[in-house]
Amino acid sequence: MISRPTPARLATLLALLFAGAGLAACGSTSSEEPIPWVNQGNNQSNNQTPDNQNNQNQNNQNQNPTNQNPTNQTNPGDAGVITLFDETVSLINGYATEAIEFQVPDNVLSVAITISDGPPNAQYAVTGWTGPGNFPIVPSGWESSGSGMCYPNCNNRIILNVASFGGLAPNNPDSRVEPGNHRFFPIGFAVSGWSMSPLTAGVRVKVMAKTISDEVPDTGVMDLNIYFTGSNGWTAETAQNDPSFAAMLQQVDALYDQVGVDLGEITYNDAPSNLQVIQDHSSGSGDLSQLFASSADAPLEHGLNLFFVHELRSPFGEILGIAGGIPGPVLKHGTGRSGVAVATSSVGTPGAPSLAHTVAHELGHYLGLFHTSEYFSMGGTPEHDPLPDTPPNDTSYLMHASGEGNNISPWQGRVIRKNPFIRHP
Repeated sequence: MISRPTPARLATLLALLFAGAGLAACGSTSSEEPIPWVNQGNNQSNNQTPDNQNNQNQNNQNQNPTNQNPTNQTNPGDAGVITLFDETVSLINGYATEAIEFQVPDNVLSVAITISDGPPNAQYAVTGWTGPGNFPIVPSGWESSGSGMCYPNCNNRIILNVASFGGLAPNNPDSRVEPGNHRFFPIGFAVSGWSMSPLTAGVRVKVMAKTISDEVPDTGVMDLNIYFTGSNGWTAETAQNDPSFAAMLQQVDALYDQVGVDLGEITYNDAPSNLQVIQDHSSGSGDLSQLFASSADAPLEHGLNLFFVHELRSPFGEILGIAGGIPGPVLKHGTGRSGVAVATSSVGTPGAPSLAHTVAHELGHYLGLFHTSEYFSMGGTPEHDPLPDTPPNDTSYLMHASGEGNNISPWQGRVIRKNPFIRHP
């Protein structure tokens, strides 16, 4: 959440983070002077051993500012994505009646789980995820904590998400995904106002493994499906020839270049213009969900969906950007959480992070990064992310709650590159 809260706003900030279920909503109402954008590169030394690790009026012109030979391959290069499980599963009183079991191959880099196609106004996650030797990747019973997040006694941090769920493991050094038999239970809870009840419904559960043929990739490519509602005068046609928009993308590219990730193929698409102002960002059937669901026909399967709107309204202050989950649904377009939304109303506002920082920050959430540090510490709420190389309360990091920093750590880079959305040509 990109903000500089006063003490009176702490409770409402918590509500924004957790009542939205896994939404990462980032806002700023500060009047402080802005920090100029500077590409500082990665100021940390990496001395750690790498782990084994219905859109409308679509414009079909694809742009690629950093890669002259884009590709749409599903399993490109030295790392690919294979499906281990993909079925409709019945939830009874909140839980699948039987554990989902799958075999992880020897050359695994990561495993991603997506839950979708259930009732939109419900929250979804997994519980009881164990690997070989009964290693608890996600422990049973964490969902009873009431926090909405598997923390702190969780080897692999996850968070309940409304409308659809994305999970990625391993996402920190305490977690591991080993070859062999894995099992977990998908869970769901119907949401009505501030109350939740066990869900009985069918949901689609998909499990994917990102695999490697030899070395763990230390570079990758991030493709984008960019959608325009007309805010800031940008449309699929005008944005391609707008120098300020091109400069913003170059800044995003420079930020991610620290961890070897380049922007790749980019498509420019028009989104419904009646969704320029988003007012309901917490339910699974509101206008934000409608916006994200318009990605159903996204041109690039491996492209993350990035939406530009005019304003993301909240009774608690301005929201600069929202990611559909931490991570968002993996390689799944068209759900109520399949995307990142960024508001353009703050462009040029003193004290607000640059648009490039907001875009990069929210894409980081969608790929699986939590805030390096939060502004608050209350019962069950994490102060810091689970990574060893992101110092507490250091605002020089892009994923700090302020969203002002430039740095992305080596471990954050590993988490990003493990996500199946990142390809390795």
